[in-house]
Amino acid sequence: MERFFLNLIILLIIFLASFQVIMKNETAYQRLKNIESSIRTVFKENPLTEVINYIDEDEEGYIIIDLLQDYSLPQVWVVKNGERAANFSKGIVKITVKSGDLLVLDCRFWQEPLWFEITDLSSDIRTWLKGQQFRICAEETKLGVVQFYNKL
Repeated sequence: MERFFLNLIILLIIFLASFQVIMKNETAYQRLKNIESSIRTVFKENPLTEVINYIDEDEEGYIIIDLLQDYSLPQVWVVKNGERAANFSKGIVKITVKSGDLLVLDCRFWQEPLWFEITDLSSDIRTWLKGQQFRICAEETKLGVVQFYNKL
């Protein structure tokens, strides 16, 4: 019995060390985050909202994205539909969005990892959650396409 527990502890230590090495690799970390977000979207979908396909084209909302580090980064941009919408010169960005807008965070000009958090958004936006965080390191990262909850 002691041998079994000793082997189990050794395997757990090896697993934890391997997991830490993988998490330090940026591409592996991004792949894990993409897998996590795709799993969340599978479980987040509501079949009732897919049956009723009513979208108000004039619907507009807002999203506030906060840079969690205490930096002023005018070279980091929020890109909306391929055009630069706002930068993080004040450390926080508020932009208005419509259904179907594609949001991208452009951090190509900053080489260290940056953390962003959605601090507030319109209550009818279903794409993101308040408090959702993103870790981006020297790349353009697609946040997603704005989707509103369907009105009945």
